[in-house]
Amino acid sequence: MIIPRPRELAVLGDSLAFHPDLVRFTPEDPSLGEEGYRLDVGPSGIRLTPGGRAGRFYGLQTLAQFGSAVPYGTIEDRPRFGWRGVMLDVARHFMPKEFVLRLIDLLAEHKLNILHLHLTDDQGWRLEIERYPRLTEVGGTRGGAVTPRFYTREDVREIVAYAAERFVTIVPEIEMPGHAQAAIAAYPELGNEPDRRLEVWSEWGISEHVYNLEESTIEFCQAVLDEVVELFPGPYVHVGGDECPPAEWERSARAKRRMAELGLSGPSEACAWFIGRMAEHLQRRGRRLICWDEPDREPTPGTTVMVWRDEQVGVDRTDIILTPHTRTFLDYYPSDAPGQPLAQPNVLTLADTYGFTPDPAARGVQCQLWTEYMPSPEQVEYMAFPRLCAFAEVAWGSSGDYPDFLQRLDPHLARLTAQGVRIGPLVP
Repeated sequence: MIIPRPRELAVLGDSLAFHPDLVRFTPEDPSLGEEGYRLDVGPSGIRLTPGGRAGRFYGLQTLAQFGSAVPYGTIEDRPRFGWRGVMLDVARHFMPKEFVLRLIDLLAEHKLNILHLHLTDDQGWRLEIERYPRLTEVGGTRGGAVTPRFYTREDVREIVAYAAERFVTIVPEIEMPGHAQAAIAAYPELGNEPDRRLEVWSEWGISEHVYNLEESTIEFCQAVLDEVVELFPGPYVHVGGDECPPAEWERSARAKRRMAELGLSGPSEACAWFIGRMAEHLQRRGRRLICWDEPDREPTPGTTVMVWRDEQVGVDRTDIILTPHTRTFLDYYPSDAPGQPLAQPNVLTLADTYGFTPDPAARGVQCQLWTEYMPSPEQVEYMAFPRLCAFAEVAWGSSGDYPDFLQRLDPHLARLTAQGVRIGPLVP
């Protein structure tokens, strides 16, 4: 019933009635890796040898999943990928802090170590920025909401600390230069038509309203990132960088002059220049930039790219996190059966997710919870589980025997249900 399944498991057949007092910790063994551990179980008790602090935590997680009886034998376990992530979109539909904390617990239970928060988009700005208060005053009130919905600085500190105790790193995402209508609604001077007053976008899809290319807008984005770096101590900051419509830059006389001044051939190069300015700024702050991949844009040197269109790293990619929509977009329907809640018009079954075989050259893998059609925490859980269980096994690197996975999944889902987790359809 262990999910993810340990990568090396030798069971001798008998078992030990489990009690925490029976666990003896031995000195760390660096050869196991920071997140690795070894469990030796016999008649005299349980010996847990961690590779590091995270390994001790994951070893205890494994014992907790065994429940009241731990089989005799040896488990030597470590993850294949150092980045095992879940992206939660809180821009389209805000998710309360309490649910974010609950999701962190569920990630830790599945030995996932990254929670990527998609904090801003055309439809919302959900992070307090002290220097620019209208970002949340306006950006947190889509559709005429009276009270803005966003995370305060105190909320973020609590989330970050709670996650760190469970060996989960929070990665913030601030979208730019596209997916920016909520910010432009708050500060029109950031747009390409500064005299036009926009609302926070109430539709899904991609708004054509993008940041302008002025140096003042670059400085705005860098000032926002300065506050983000203060709040999120992890080594990575995500800036989006995808799906930047060219229409406004192609129409704007000032944008065309600006591209000419910078020696840029057109919108694609302008987008790359914009991302490059953010990468340089973050590097000066000791952080590394992450962005989504774009087919017509070469990765900016010194950045990490999330590849969501393809399942493989590719010959020209060096620092990649695989996020292919065909395997990891949990906002797709879990089956083609009728009567399901509205979702994105694609199907991603449990078997599809479990069948993902990531390129070992990748830095890591991540699944995505885009929330256009997930207005509540209950709906997020319904769409996440049980597919997130399959993804966790892929990310840990112990997937392969699908019938065995399904056999272990039943008692695992019963345990999650007992915790109050809403489980979606189980479609083998």
